[in-house]
Amino acid sequence: MTSGYEISGKDIENIKITNTFTHNPGVTVQSSEYIFAVASKSDNIKLHIRSVKDSVDGFVVQLNSSYKQGDVFSFSLSGRKIEGYAYYFEDETGSFCDPYARRCIRIDDVCEKKYAGIIFGQETHVMSGRRKSIPANELIMYKLHVRGFTKDRFSKVKNKGSFSGLAEKIPYMKDLGINAVELMPAYEFFDNKEIHNFWGYSNGLYFTPKIAYCSTKDPVKEFGDMVNSFHENGMDVYMEMFFPADVPVAMTVNCLRYWHEFYGVDGFHLICDERKISAIAEDAFLADIKILATSFNETYENTHLIEYHNGFLEVARRLIKGDEGMLQKFIDAMKKNPSQGGIVNYIANNNGFTLNDVYSYDRKHNEENGEGNRDGSDYNISWNCGVEGPTRKKSINELRQLLARNAMAMLMTAQGIPLIYAGDEFLNSQNGNNNAYCQDNETGWVNWNQCVKNSRFRDFVRELIEFRKGHKCLHMENEPYLTDFKHLGQPDVSYHGCKAWYPDLENYNRHIGILTCGAYTDENEDVYVLYNMHWEPHDLALPVRKDGRWKIVMSTGRLPNQPEEQDKCIEIAARTIVILVSEKNS
Repeated sequence: MTSGYEISGKDIENIKITNTFTHNPGVTVQSSEYIFAVASKSDNIKLHIRSVKDSVDGFVVQLNSSYKQGDVFSFSLSGRKIEGYAYYFEDETGSFCDPYARRCIRIDDVCEKKYAGIIFGQETHVMSGRRKSIPANELIMYKLHVRGFTKDRFSKVKNKGSFSGLAEKIPYMKDLGINAVELMPAYEFFDNKEIHNFWGYSNGLYFTPKIAYCSTKDPVKEFGDMVNSFHENGMDVYMEMFFPADVPVAMTVNCLRYWHEFYGVDGFHLICDERKISAIAEDAFLADIKILATSFNETYENTHLIEYHNGFLEVARRLIKGDEGMLQKFIDAMKKNPSQGGIVNYIANNNGFTLNDVYSYDRKHNEENGEGNRDGSDYNISWNCGVEGPTRKKSINELRQLLARNAMAMLMTAQGIPLIYAGDEFLNSQNGNNNAYCQDNETGWVNWNQCVKNSRFRDFVRELIEFRKGHKCLHMENEPYLTDFKHLGQPDVSYHGCKAWYPDLENYNRHIGILTCGAYTDENEDVYVLYNMHWEPHDLALPVRKDGRWKIVMSTGRLPNQPEEQDKCIEIAARTIVILVSEKNS
């Protein structure tokens, strides 16, 4: 190997290997030249090129360390056209797929993970054009699993379990009021040999869409078309990205840049360590897209960083089921809206019970996962309302739906960004499984038959979303100050108990009124939400309106009588939330 490389295989006479240097990892195609860059600790590396159709048609290039700078082998290949060919590398540790491959294919005999990259010519962006994403305070988010969302036989889509199948459901989500979707891992993640990895929280090929989520043979185009369809309907697309400790920091930054630049993805929910989060938060190229993470340890001037954690879930669930000592934590959670970029609120997520199961099960039921019911959280803050699992008792089913309505009402009247876990809007169940990570079946799929059965609940959620959108004071750009800083005669947000302006925050109380002043967002209506999570009815104050009266617009439980102008209080039924708006006298 006097030249530093050797080539073996078919039709190799004209192939030329040149020592070059590039900052671009993976494969870059320039005219008739292919530039490769791959990291390896070894002193020698092999590049395997083979036809996808004919494994005999191919060749191998072996290179020594003279083509290496740092830990990166970089070289150019010319003299033979190899667009559409598969490629992978081999070093002293074994064969492996290029981690920066933009397209890939499963080939069982190539390496342990059975993947090879695909070489394509100069790729053009598949997004339909630049667009400005939706402001954080206007978002209504919807989290889903691409395959599980439409795989059910009642989903009424042509291409079930695919990116194009998801695009078919855009009219449904748009009708519900959703304007942003969060996709659980949709890149080519690796499966587990022992237990099927349905959710995708594992290492993978981070630059290519999941092959199994495609109804066509072109994952790049199908994923791009799906993103474009969402954008054409005025909806953002966010991706959940799981980066284990062994994924390099630079790779995570390059990965997010690529999905944003090439596909137009609007933001990312990061599950990774603090070093990666800091690098991504500080990256100038990502400063105009939303970055969601559990927390950000440093203070940044940018406003695109959004908190995403269980804080709201834990407070809301505890108050809804009647725990004491929750009111102060509740009002703090209801107003929280960090100036750093915002916060995502949710009552249920994939990691835990669905909303329906929160009020149907006291205990997790993960027996089918094959881990002896040891997996999943034991702390669910749930309440089965008296019977574990499904029941025919009308009173219990009515109570369960009441509590679920309360959860949705809390979510949609809080200042933070509301997120609905797919199917919760029609009470989808996982039969008490709170960790369906391996359930690629009816347990882990959204049951669209429930959408018909529980259509009234779905309509209630739609009305809540519509009400939230129609009242900007419920989703201000900044966290409320709780003062009259604009000198409008009342604070932006105030709290009330049995007496106006005096909240009853004692540990044993479970009722409160939250008044939001519409004038702070240039609206004519104030919104007054009365929360009574006690199992007994309570009277709550009606602050005096000098120029009008209060009007009830929604209630999760028994609807009270419309208040008269002289009424100073209103009775709120047990475990009920009532929403009122100020109505000026004619």
